[in-house]
Amino acid sequence: MSSEWTPLEQMFGPELCERFVFMGRNAEIFLYKHIDTRRYLNLDAQGQCFRYTGNGYEPEERAKAIAHVFG
Repeated sequence: MSSEWTPLEQMFGPELCERFVFMGRNAEIFLYKHIDTRRYLNLDAQGQCFRYTGNGYEPEERAKAIAHVFG
């Protein structure tokens, strides 16, 4: 996979990455959309999760981000 998939691949491994679409980048944050739930998982290069709010992207606990995207 290309470098834009590295953060997601490090988090889930290649099999689960197939369930996501890479939507682009916003500054240093990689944006992935789950193909079934249509929810976003936003990661930086180190694997920190972020949630989009009205004030931009804010850090989010990994467990909450994963529960949201697969929920």
